[in-house]
Amino acid sequence: MLKVSVSPAFNTSWVVATCLCVWFLCIHAPVALAAKHYIQPLLYLHLVGAYSIYIACVHNTIMTPSALDGAARPFHIWIGRSGLVLGVIGFITGFVLVWFIYDFTQNLGWSIGITSGGIAQMQLEFMGYRAIRRFQKIKAQIGACKYTNEEELIALQDEQDAQLKIHVQSMINLFVLACGIPALMRICEAISYTYLPILLIIVYCLSYLMARTFLEKIKAKRFSERNIDESTLIIK
Repeated sequence: MLKVSVSPAFNTSWVVATCLCVWFLCIHAPVALAAKHYIQPLLYLHLVGAYSIYIACVHNTIMTPSALDGAARPFHIWIGRSGLVLGVIGFITGFVLVWFIYDFTQNLGWSIGITSGGIAQMQLEFMGYRAIRRFQKIKAQIGACKYTNEEELIALQDEQDAQLKIHVQSMINLFVLACGIPALMRICEAISYTYLPILLIIVYCLSYLMARTFLEKIKAKRFSERNIDESTLIIK
């Protein structure tokens, strides 16, 4: 029987970030596109990339490799990889559209802001992918018993956890912050850009709270494996 395990990301932070995604992709974007008299062909390719990375983030933060008793693992991996590749395509096409096809001088602030979000997306994609590759390499080394003593094993495990934490934080920041910036800017267009700093602080807090649940789980799992009672630790 399949054991259903709830992802640590299934909390208020994830729900709010996902609602922002649904509003942006399924409500705002279709209405805005329908109002256009002409759509640049390259925009369609950009939308494929943008939609893919955003939806992949929503999926992978809730369907972690351990979800559904491990049954979600292949979906997490392949949806994640596909999202990262298509996300790069979305960034490149978006950059070309903003700076070479559309007249960026009509709203320079928006052009700079949206590009900054795209650059953050690329940085976080790279950091997250590199971290998970390093995590997998260390995991394979431990699995093959390629260490000389207990101290070296502990050091490898600590580095493994550190890389996993970088991956988690990078991917959550990608979801909530980088992918959320275009949505926040569209909201500010409707109300006022004076609210942008406040909205950025709010989504930063959402990202922090969402990541914290994962990081605490990683820490608790390692302590459990080492038979360490966290409540007895003295923090210096």
